[in-house]
This record gives sequence, structure tokens and C-alpha cells, in this order.
Amino acid sequence: MSATFFALLGVACSDGVVGFAGARGGETSTTAIGSAGNASAVAIGAGTGAPGSGGTVPSDTLDASGGSGGTSSVDTPEVGPQPNDASRVSYDSSAGDAGSDGDGMFTIAGPYKVAPEYTRQAGVPQGKIVRFAIASSTIYPKAPSRNVAVYVPAQYKAGTPAPVMVFQDGTDFYGFDGSIPTVLDNLIAKGGIPPIVGVFAGNGGGDAVGSERGLEYDTVSGLYAEWADKELLPTVEMQTKTLLPNQAVTFTHDPEGRGSMGGSSGGAASFSMVWWRPDLFRRVITFSGTYVTQVPAGSPFPHGAWIYHDIDPYDAAAPNGLIMAHCESGTGPKTTSVVEPCDTPLSKATCEAIAGCAWNADGIKPIRIWHESGTNDNGATGAPSGYRNFHLANQRMALSFKAKGYHFHYDDAQGAGHVDMGPLRQTLPAALTWLWRGYQSTP
Repeated sequence: MSATFFALLGVACSDGVVGFAGARGGETSTTAIGSAGNASAVAIGAGTGAPGSGGTVPSDTLDASGGSGGTSSVDTPEVGPQPNDASRVSYDSSAGDAGSDGDGMFTIAGPYKVAPEYTRQAGVPQGKIVRFAIASSTIYPKAPSRNVAVYVPAQYKAGTPAPVMVFQDGTDFYGFDGSIPTVLDNLIAKGGIPPIVGVFAGNGGGDAVGSERGLEYDTVSGLYAEWADKELLPTVEMQTKTLLPNQAVTFTHDPEGRGSMGGSSGGAASFSMVWWRPDLFRRVITFSGTYVTQVPAGSPFPHGAWIYHDIDPYDAAAPNGLIMAHCESGTGPKTTSVVEPCDTPLSKATCEAIAGCAWNADGIKPIRIWHESGTNDNGATGAPSGYRNFHLANQRMALSFKAKGYHFHYDDAQGAGHVDMGPLRQTLPAALTWLWRGYQSTP
């Protein structure tokens, strides 16, 4: 493991966990639109650095305590078998060899320290931020107007295919749109990541079962990925033509150049984007991902995102969810967000009883995931039978990735709570660097 990687993880960062960075220099005008260009009366002010502008903090979503005492540390990683890249023959990939540096399961401990990349560095080119509102949606017709902030790096040249990260809850309670652009500026300037465009998308409102946010984020399908691809990103392209004409954005359609990030339910949504639609997105970071039950009755998977790592009966010895083995179409990769007959069978026999379906217990999908959970996360003492232990859920996700040979990184954050800003702000620069390793821009 390289010293550079561990330095990025925040072991030698400046002391203290601070509030959200308020710098929003470089922001330009604001506007409001509908999803298909429809006019909207809503306009978003640029703000002065307060975290986001929409919604309140869900009761199950935020703990900014920064973790508990001890010394900041990183374990020797536990690494599973090397990814079986031969199993990816049904997927096209433009990515180079990312190697295994940083792969595995780690333990980190406080006191957690804010990574230096959160502080604006002298001489670093500063990207621009534009803001607007999406007033309506075809895919989510009940969603209210949502706020969107777009970070465009100074190095981006109009007309070139831009890699992108979509940040869930991007303009809401986590303050991602106020703090992460500075991190991107610093990482891009030193060559740690490509010049990615950051799209900070507000959620649909509310929280948990029955809310628009819950519908968008906790539904175990590729529908949110389709919304991002067909509505969100084209709207960003259209809006930057007006708001930032000298750097109007054109997004890459190479899925290796498209990533996502989120906390809690936003994390579950981010993972669902890459799991169900790797033809659209392939890189993901989650903090305290809601890989637990949080779906309404009648959902295709009654235990929600718990299904990714475990199905009943629970086996304490090893995960047995969709990551370990799943049913899929025998004709090729999934390219629709419709829940199809081959998506839901949970056993080999049930799967193969359906014409055209195949049971996949060997291959892996062409995705990279960095994720974290805390020992004091939501439901951390709960039994598996409750399907609500966030910490256990993330551990089981990691064990699944390890067993299958995925490129993954998992941080078990000691003393940390739910979407705890301590480990998040310590590790995010390292997470982004690891995530984008191997990316090769395409013309």
C-alpha cells in the first residue's frame, strides 16, 4: 500500500472537524426551468455558504459529531480474490488497469481530521458553479421543483466529453454543494482525478417510506439512473449553454466516465445506479448507505436494498444476496430500468424456470465502489432479522464484494455515527482519487 494513498486517507491532516466550508466563489447567475425546458417561477439564490437550500435533515440521516476518541489509523486491508475481468466480456470498457492499491476492508478511528483538500490552496484554479431549479419531471411526475448546482472545473474545455459525478442530496442537508467543489479544485489541480463536472442534485423531498425522496432513492431498480441520464444531465447541458457559455458542458456517454455519490438513502440510490445500469454509470461512493429495508409494501424486493447482500434465510457465515449471485437476462446486459421477469428471482431454480433467464453466480459487474459505515451507525445493535442494522448491512456488502473479487474499498469507522462528517471529510479526497483511478478519457 503506497504512502501517498494513506496520506490521502487523512492520517496526517490538520486537526479538528469543522463546519461546512462556505466558500462559493466563482458562482454565476441563477435560473429555474422545467425538466423539458418548461418555464418555472422558482429561482434559486446563490447563497453565502450555508449548507444547501432545500429540506430539513431527516431523522435517520445525519450525525456530524466527528466520531469518538483514539488515534486516527488504518488497518492492513483484507483483500479478496482479484477481479475476474474475463467475466466482463458482455460489457464494453474503456478503463485502464486501476490496480488493487487501496482495495479491501479497513478500520479507521478518530479523532477524525478534515483532509487538507477541503481548504482552498494558493494558486489552484477555481471552477465555476451555476445553479438552477428543475421544476418538473416525466419519470418522477409527483416530484416538486428541485435545486441543482453544477461545478465546472477551470480546466474543462467546452465541447469535450466531460466525466461526471452525480451527488445525491447535493443541494440539501449535507452541504455537498458548498464544500466538495473546493476538494475537486485541489484534486484536479494536482492530477489526482480527471477534470470531472460535479452535478449536485436536490432530492424530491421528505424522507423514508412514502416520501418522494424515498421513492427515488430507496427503490431497488435502475429508474433513478435513468432519470439522471435522460432528464438531469441533458438539463445541465442545456442550462450551461446559457449560464456558462464559454464552458458549456457536454457529458461523456462512456459509463466509465460517470460516477455517483450519496449518504444514507442517497448512497443506496448511488449504488443502485451502477448495479442496475452499468451501461450508464460505473463508479460509486457511499457513506452509511441505506442497504436496509426501507421500501413500501408491494415492492419487487420487500426488504429493499438489504437484498443486495442477504436474502432469507440469513447465513451468518457468508452473504447470499444479489451481489453473490443473481438472475439476469441470458441475452445480454440490462439496458432498461423496467423491472423485468429476470430481475427478481432469488434462486437458481426459480430463475432458470423462466424462459430467457440465466443464473449468474460467477461473473461480476464492471463497477468500482468505495463505502463507509460507523460502529455507531443507525441500528448498529439490531439483529439481522430486523433488516435495519446499517453497520451490519455495509459490512455484509463489503464481504460480498470481497468474496466476488470486486474492486472495492470499505472503511469501518470506529465511533462514527450515521453519515458522520468526521470520516467523510477525512476520507473523501482519497475516495475520489481511488474511484477515478484507471479512467481514460475518450474522444
